[in-house]
Amino acid sequence: MRLFKVHAVLMVLVLLTASSCMSYDATNYTYYESEWCVVQGKGSQMALVTDDKVILKPSESLDSMRFKAGDRYRVVYIPLGNQGTYSTVSGAKQVQVTNFQPVLVEDVLQRTQFNGLVADPVWMNTDPFFGGGYLNFDFQFYSTETGIKHSIHLLQDSLVNRKLYVRFGHDANGDAKGKTSSALASFPISSLKHASEADSMIVTMKEVYLYQSYRFALKDTL
Repeated sequence: MRLFKVHAVLMVLVLLTASSCMSYDATNYTYYESEWCVVQGKGSQMALVTDDKVILKPSESLDSMRFKAGDRYRVVYIPLGNQGTYSTVSGAKQVQVTNFQPVLVEDVLQRTQFNGLVADPVWMNTDPFFGGGYLNFDFQFYSTETGIKHSIHLLQDSLVNRKLYVRFGHDANGDAKGKTSSALASFPISSLKHASEADSMIVTMKEVYLYQSYRFALKDTL
């Protein structure tokens, strides 16, 4: 079971929740963009690859002690144009990154092989979406922000009438209700079983007062 530590993210200038979007700050005539990315390379050649396969080269080198190849983030950045050529990052888009939001990445688990709990509520900041080979979630949950570790899972349940049922679940690990915290999670679609036998996917989750569901057509998606 993979755990993550509760943390709050404050974005003073702009709140971006979609897979890729743009915002304009009229006070200083600056455009901000947001992308879900994976870290690529190492050292001075470290860059960010978006879900649309665009390479972003931060104007300041990433700290190799903090950022590792394969780590996933949602970043907010200011585009600086297609400037410069890099020996292993040719044609990269140079950007000034203003915010990194870590993304929890975990394989889809089979419900029959899962012995944990996923009974605590979540609610979505935006609808789940496919991107970069993942099913992605931008969500909130209750926490006291005292360092208690929560766990998040995507459980594959059953395949019925060519509909694949999965559940997005949260275990607060006994943490009491307090403030709301935001988090991001991505699940590789390659870890789904028997997806080729399904025409659609039904994602269910427990919200505060009800159960919510989202339906996805799988044709041309997986």
